[in-house]
Amino acid sequence: MKIKTQLHTEAVKKALLSLSEMELYNTIHNWLELISQKDGETELLDEMQFALGYELESGETLQSYRSWDELMYCEPDCEDVYLIAPSPLKLHKHIDKMDSHSFYHNIISIAGKAYSEGEMGYPPNAFCDGYQFMENLVTSIRKNQPCQEKNYTSEIFRIVNQIPNSEQFFQVSEHWRTYNGDKVTDFVLLTSN
Repeated sequence: MKIKTQLHTEAVKKALLSLSEMELYNTIHNWLELISQKDGETELLDEMQFALGYELESGETLQSYRSWDELMYCEPDCEDVYLIAPSPLKLHKHIDKMDSHSFYHNIISIAGKAYSEGEMGYPPNAFCDGYQFMENLVTSIRKNQPCQEKNYTSEIFRIVNQIPNSEQFFQVSEHWRTYNGDKVTDFVLLTSN
């Protein structure tokens, strides 16, 4: 994997893992839902779900299996089968444990299939590196973070007490906060009058 590809992959992973477990779960399942609405993607959808930690459960024995092959080997006559999604916590842990290569070929591939119409740039494929897609994906994920605060209304405040004739004021144009684990970072964009 190229270093630039690995850096973009890590940025997407960091953005996804910065979401709450429930938001991460909903984001991934929204992508799977978008894929399921496209023609010809149903077989790929099973593979993607297994890569995310989904399991098959026999309705007859309540035994769990990690693939269709395993289920058919152990219970060849089973007709009552359920696809069980991992809990939000398990999904978060599963994604967190993925190395860059697995994350790229599974999670970014899922996002790429979900947004294959080019609305976020073209996903990685044999003809495109997908860097713009991954950058747009990070931006989209960060915009939808539930804990990210909205911009505050503009405020004007004096930075330095100066002579009244030449007073300078700065205006807060934007203010936002990002969260990364236990670390909180505030950003303020100031403009002068």
